[in-house]
Amino acid sequence: MRRRMDKRLGPSSTDGTYNPTKESKDTLVTPLKPSNEDAELEQVNVLYSLLESRYTKKYPLSDRLMKPLSDPEHYQKLVKELEEAPKRSWFGSLVNRWKGMIRWS
Repeated sequence: MRRRMDKRLGPSSTDGTYNPTKESKDTLVTPLKPSNEDAELEQVNVLYSLLESRYTKKYPLSDRLMKPLSDPEHYQKLVKELEEAPKRSWFGSLVNRWKGMIRWS
């Protein structure tokens, strides 16, 4: 697996061995656990498939699906909400929760 990653990302700066330094004697350091190469290969393959947008290319979404007639801006609103959520304060989240419970229609 290391050869495959080095081929795609360039050679790594470490040789994969555990080598503590003099500064780490005071801190608690746990040695690296042996890895399951098959599981790592699967994770790397999934990561590359997401980075390369394989699924977007293989299964393109039509404009009709992304803009339903009942609410054409639904997905745009959803993306906006997801971008604003991490910046929202605790009180702002609480107010949005209350707004969701009360429907003014």
